[in-house]
Amino acid sequence: MFFKEKISNFNNQNKEWIAEHRKDIIIFSLIFLISSLSFGLGYLVNRESNHAPIIIEKCSDTALSY
Repeated sequence: MFFKEKISNFNNQNKEWIAEHRKDIIIFSLIFLISSLSFGLGYLVNRESNHAPIIIEKCSDTALSY
C-alpha cells in the first residue's frame, strides 16, 4: 500500500505542476519544434547543393619573392 500511495501522490503533484506551467511547456515545445525543423531543412538543403571542394596547393618559393 505504501508504494501505491506514493505513486498516487507523485502523479497528483505532476498533474498540478503541468497545469500550472502549461503555457511555458507549450512555448518551449513550439520553440524546440521550430528550431529542429529549421536545422533539419538547412541540413537537407546543404546536402543537395554539392560544391566542389577547395584545394589549397603549396606555394612555390619563386611566388613569394617580390
